[in-house]
Amino acid sequence: MEADASLMEVLEGIYDPRNARGKRHPLPALLALAVVAMLAGMTSYEAIVDYGKERGGEFLRLLGFTRRRGLCKATYSRVFRRIDVADFESRVGRWIRGQLGPREASHLAIDGKTARGSRDGETPGIHLVSAYAPDVKAVVGQLRVDAKTNEHKAALELLGVLSVKGRVISGDAMFTHRDVCAKVIEGGGDYIFPVKENQPTLRADIAAAFAQPDAGLSPLQTARAEAEVDRACEVDTGHGRVEKRTIEVTSSLAGYLGSDWPGCEQVFRLTRERTIKGKTETEVVFGITSLLPERAGVKGLLGLTRGHWGIENGLHGVRDGTLREDASRIRKGSGPEVMAVLRNIVIFLFNRFGHKNAAAATRHYVCNPEKSLELLSRRI
Repeated sequence: MEADASLMEVLEGIYDPRNARGKRHPLPALLALAVVAMLAGMTSYEAIVDYGKERGGEFLRLLGFTRRRGLCKATYSRVFRRIDVADFESRVGRWIRGQLGPREASHLAIDGKTARGSRDGETPGIHLVSAYAPDVKAVVGQLRVDAKTNEHKAALELLGVLSVKGRVISGDAMFTHRDVCAKVIEGGGDYIFPVKENQPTLRADIAAAFAQPDAGLSPLQTARAEAEVDRACEVDTGHGRVEKRTIEVTSSLAGYLGSDWPGCEQVFRLTRERTIKGKTETEVVFGITSLLPERAGVKGLLGLTRGHWGIENGLHGVRDGTLREDASRIRKGSGPEVMAVLRNIVIFLFNRFGHKNAAAATRHYVCNPEKSLELLSRRI
């Protein structure tokens, strides 16, 4: 249902945990005001309420409010902490996925993030694992990492919910586990993961594949070894920085690793050289992928490894910067997670309607509140 619905219709489907008696404001109206206020850069309960009041009674009525009095910060605190956030996340995720075309979101980057401001005394801040599509800047799925589990298990659960068929799944080294690889392959997708110290045997095997040949090899043997490795390089400059990325890829370990690491077809060595003010830092990362050379050659893998880190700037950077997630002091119940879902909605809407800069987008919606109302009822 969510795929064909407007955002307002999705919000109207969220279960309201309150008793009918004493309920002043409809839950869909409270959620809708939170969305349009956050589009304008209002990221706290108090700021959301002030934004609604300043826009006046007619604006609130269009959002579904039936009365003007009684809207306050405490209302949001009481209601948001009780929302069934798993249902909310699920409905929003289905809605976002339903807005995407068949050629969009072909690459999903999985990563975790803690909302630091949600820490409450000895209780740690909420930690969320998100599946993010860098090409459309959309979170297509998100799960909370429970205190009794970890990101690895949360990723397995997330992959069980998402459709990964035909998609490439990437993540950091925390997700480089055999069961994660198997889950992706079982779902009809492909993976590309870095290999670090958490998988020492695998890392050593890959490093050996790219080691310099022994001096005793003949020229012919050396040439054959070199022929098994494809290379690509790209250089970026800007802001006084020069960054060079070189990737070397081989499929020579496919037979050796494939029986142990489900679907493994290629391994790679990625070398990053970053020069700032004449000082150069070098980082070497090894990795594995189930992608066949015919589907993703050396340049394709270089693009995917770079695209994965779009989640840092495109998602985490916006949630922390413009939308002030880490600065938020919302801590109680489901409140922090509900606000995280609202931030995901806003980031998706920014990109979907052509706003390349989140800060500029918030200024646009501050000046044009009627356009934020249109987004609620519009079928994208």
